[in-house]
Formats: sequence, structure tokens, C-alpha cells
Amino acid sequence: MTGPYTRGDSYSSEASRKHIRQALEDYGATDITFGQRGGMGAVAFKGDGRQFRIVMQLQQSEGALAVRGDIADSRLHEANAKGLERINRKSWHTLASAIDAKLGAAAAGISTLESEFLAHVVLPGNHTVLDQLEPVIESAYRSGQRPSFSQPSLP
Repeated sequence: MTGPYTRGDSYSSEASRKHIRQALEDYGATDITFGQRGGMGAVAFKGDGRQFRIVMQLQQSEGALAVRGDIADSRLHEANAKGLERINRKSWHTLASAIDAKLGAAAAGISTLESEFLAHVVLPGNHTVLDQLEPVIESAYRSGQRPSFSQPSLP
């Protein structure tokens, strides 16, 4: 049976964030925070000795609509706002589902928290693994050459 949460269209973005928080807490994660700036939403947390940050793009309206006092303009603006909220609600729901799956794999011993969220591990300097590797990967595909990774220095 499919409930409204599994469809992702009947719960608010806040309900999905609460679900994410609970799933992370159940796994043992700490320092769970959510943020939103401009068109970006994020969740950050600590777990298994690592810090993680997942950032996702949210949809934004395409500029402010001119308000001329016209009822049709008001209805159009309201319809656009509802459509935008529905899209962002689904984005948060999809993130909640992805986090559930990753945490489930880590909890079952199929993988580790770090391997499941490797792209989102925050490195010294406050950049994620993804931030550091995206340009390397792009360059490798453009050049057709295998990227060179230096060996980690010993402590």
C-alpha cells in the first residue's frame, strides 16, 4: 500500500526534513543541521568520525511577477507558487528516500557511512570530496587521460 509520504506530494518540505533528522538520529548521527540559501537547500551532520554536507538545488520562481491588482495575475502567481512548492517538496522527499537507503545499507553492513556518502564528506578547508573531484573528473573526460592522484602523506 502506498501512503501519501511515499508519493512525496502530500507532506511538506518540513515533514521530509523531520524524517531525515529522525533517520540520521536513529543511525547515531549528531550535529544535524538544515539550511537554505537562495536556490540551494542543505543538510549537514556528523557520523562515524566524519562530517558530511549534502547540498541540492531547489527550484525558484523566475523573477517577481508584476502585481497590477488583476485577479488573473494573482491567481497565476498563486498557481506558480503552489507548483514551485510541490516541486521542492518532492526534492526534499527524494533526498529523504535516498538518505534512508544509504543509512539502511550502512546499518546492514553492506557498506559504510563514509562509502555511501563519500561525495559529501567535508574535507579540511570546508570543501566536500565532490567539490574537489568534479574538476578532476571533468578534465579527465575532456583530455581522455586518466587523472593522477597523489599518494596520501603518512602521519
